[in-house]
Amino acid sequence: MTEVWNVVTRAITGIRPDLGDSGTAVTRDSALFYAADPGQPVLGLDSMEALELISALEQEFGVELADTGIRIADLHTVGDVADAMAGAL
Repeated sequence: MTEVWNVVTRAITGIRPDLGDSGTAVTRDSALFYAADPGQPVLGLDSMEALELISALEQEFGVELADTGIRIADLHTVGDVADAMAGAL
């Protein structure tokens, strides 16, 4: 799982290098789009960045999420993405 986590966080910071520059930590609880709970860290990805992230991860891991039954709409946090990718392998 550590390898999957490293690939996911590297892909996110590759798409959004400003996150590292601003000191925004990418954690399992970081929301991809908006916070569901007050105080939850938010990456603030837009829809194009989310598609770019999924595409990069599918290519990196050699899987197609559409073939796994995993719905992109169910991925709300970085932890959800890492778990989905680990489960798809």
